[in-house]
Amino acid sequence: MVSSKSIFVGMFATTAAVAAGLCTPAVAQEVDRRKALTAPPAIYTDMIACKDIADPTARLACFDEKVTALQTAQSSNQVVIADREQVREARRGLFGLTLPRIKLFDGDGDEGDEIAEIESTIKSARTIRSGKWVISLEDGAVWLQTDSPRSSMRDPKSGDSITIKRAALGSYMAKVNGGRAFKVKRVVN
Repeated sequence: MVSSKSIFVGMFATTAAVAAGLCTPAVAQEVDRRKALTAPPAIYTDMIACKDIADPTARLACFDEKVTALQTAQSSNQVVIADREQVREARRGLFGLTLPRIKLFDGDGDEGDEIAEIESTIKSARTIRSGKWVISLEDGAVWLQTDSPRSSMRDPKSGDSITIKRAALGSYMAKVNGGRAFKVKRVVN
C-alpha cells in the first residue's frame, strides 16, 4: 500500500525536477548575458593577443594595426576609455538610479569604490501637491521625498547643503544642513 505522503513526495520531486529543467535554459541565458556585459571589447582583446606573437616584426605590425583600430574606435566614440577617477565621477552622477549591472560601474570588486553617500548643494526645492519635496541638486540630479512630510522638518532652499546616503533595502535617506533625515528616491529629470 502506498501512503499519501509518499505520493506527495513523489509528485513534489517530479514537479521540482520539471521546474529545474525549464529554468536551466533561462539561467544559462542570464549567465551568458552577464558575461557579455562584463567582457572587454573585442578590439581590446585583439590588441592584447598581439603580445603572443613570437616574431618581433609580426608582433609590432599586429600592435600597430590594433592600436590604430583602437584609436579610431575611441575617436568615433565606439570605445570609451576612462580612468578610475572618471568612472568614480560617473558613479557619483548615477547615484540613486537603478541601472543594469555593468562591470564599469561594479567597482572592480573593490568595496572602497562603491559610493555610499553623496554631498551636494541644493539648486532648487519645491513642494508638490502631496506636500512632499522635490529637490534639484547643483549636478542636475533630482530627488523626491518619499516619506510623509513632517512639520518639524526645516524647509530646504537653494544653497543649502544636502547629504544623501544609501539605506536599507535599496532606499536612500537625505539630510539638509545636517537636520533630520527623510526618505528620498532619485527621479529621472
